[in-house]
Amino acid sequence: MLPSSEYAIAKGKEVIMECCFEHGRAHVFTAKPFSGVLKISEVLNLNLNSIVNRSIFYCSLNALMRYLGLIDRTVHCKGREPELCGEKLVKWVLEEYGNVPVLLVGYQPAFAKSLTRVLSEVYITDMDSENIGKIVNGVKVLSDKENVQLMRKVRVALITGSSLINSTLWYLIEEAKRNNVETVIYGVSAAGAAKILGLRRFCVFGK
Repeated sequence: MLPSSEYAIAKGKEVIMECCFEHGRAHVFTAKPFSGVLKISEVLNLNLNSIVNRSIFYCSLNALMRYLGLIDRTVHCKGREPELCGEKLVKWVLEEYGNVPVLLVGYQPAFAKSLTRVLSEVYITDMDSENIGKIVNGVKVLSDKENVQLMRKVRVALITGSSLINSTLWYLIEEAKRNNVETVIYGVSAAGAAKILGLRRFCVFGK
């Protein structure tokens, strides 16, 4: 259960897909899940141009790296934990970077509320038309098409791991580098990729 119906999985627009490799267990958020059993060799040969194949590949990567002990917190939190995570996130941002302009890529309700309640300058973007236009503590949720422009205004970009699955993460990383913006990936979906790429990751209550 999640604390509100605002979350993408609560609205049925995304689901949590689980992969297991031996005792390694991992999740990704995806709009196109897969059910079945594949060999690692089959996963490695997937064409990553489709979202379902990316879901399989990155979820399998997370499960394999979890099994190898290279990453942790690969299973999504639940209950009130997303809200508590939002409270911890804003404290972490203040400790690590100070009260700097922040871009939240992906409307995570608890994160949006905590950040806008405390920080002086926060921008929020999302791909879901139902979220675009929402007002959170006086801050309007903007379209993801604004990300490039907003990267020029902020010091830190907090990017949902789901961007790896929908394949928007790569241009976001490039824009962040171009503008000297610190990149932080949040959630479980990009756990393995963040480790490989050397990106900071924020996920407090992942299992």
